[in-house]
Amino acid sequence: MSFRINPAVKFLARILGPELLHSAWLELLEYLPLKFEPPESLEVETKMGRLRCPVGLAAGYDKSGKHVGALSKLGFGYIVAGSFTLKPRKGHPKPRIAYRDSEQAVVNAMGLPNPGVMEFVKNFKRVEGCRVVASITGDTIGEFVECFKIVQKVVDAVEVNISCPTHEASMSMKDPKNIRELAERLREVKSKPAYIKIPPPVTSDEMDDVCKLLNVWMDCGMDGVTAVNTLLVDAPELALGRGGLSGRPLRPIMLKTVSRIRKELGEGIEINAVGGIMTGTDVLEALRAGANTVQIMTAMLFRGPNTLRRIIEELISVKAR
Repeated sequence: MSFRINPAVKFLARILGPELLHSAWLELLEYLPLKFEPPESLEVETKMGRLRCPVGLAAGYDKSGKHVGALSKLGFGYIVAGSFTLKPRKGHPKPRIAYRDSEQAVVNAMGLPNPGVMEFVKNFKRVEGCRVVASITGDTIGEFVECFKIVQKVVDAVEVNISCPTHEASMSMKDPKNIRELAERLREVKSKPAYIKIPPPVTSDEMDDVCKLLNVWMDCGMDGVTAVNTLLVDAPELALGRGGLSGRPLRPIMLKTVSRIRKELGEGIEINAVGGIMTGTDVLEALRAGANTVQIMTAMLFRGPNTLRRIIEELISVKAR
């Protein structure tokens, strides 16, 4: 299937800017009568708990964590809020997000704007029927550990983001020595499941490096992986000149990565697949490649507020064939 962003959305984005438009949509969602409950047949057991369906909302959609209640009404199995840092961040200069309609993609150089982990925890309210995961990141191992200790008090699991392509400090964590130190220190304080979010491996050497990293992660008693983050690309339309590409172009990389991780690390690792998932068929392919759950975000922009309902209907249809 091929999707285009709704012309009305593009028009409003030109007037308001994509960020203000997104913020307005999240505020409006609190009052809209949108509610969807996936069929019980799609429930799945995970380390973060039993999910009503295997489709989650990826980090970056709700950067503040203020809207998980409203978003949960859409039927997600879980919602990843953030990423959060120890202190508030304003992010990179604007413009820092752009649509690439012909590619069914978005490129962003947001720079992790968020209110800080303490503000999230202070304002967080649990929601019924939907698990909540907090994505965290930091400039140092110490910051990662402190964020983890704080957020695990209120959420069901923690996603450790070492792969934001426009945040050099977190990307430096990719070294296996740093990962081992990080995982060993997390193990000392950990009471909730921990998933590491990895960059998209484009070359065979990068794929080998990812598997080495994950072996270290799992050896230290962690729980799983979110594969994959956005792909660093040139983006002259953004102030930074580069950004992370999400959407359809990530799908083949994601599928190959999930398949390799499952083959390499076996059944002990839990895999959350993200990247280019737009349809129910995409969900099924990711699950068959070895994922336990999937996450979507860019699809929401291209397919509208009923995206999850449509994907679930498609998933049920393709499974029945």
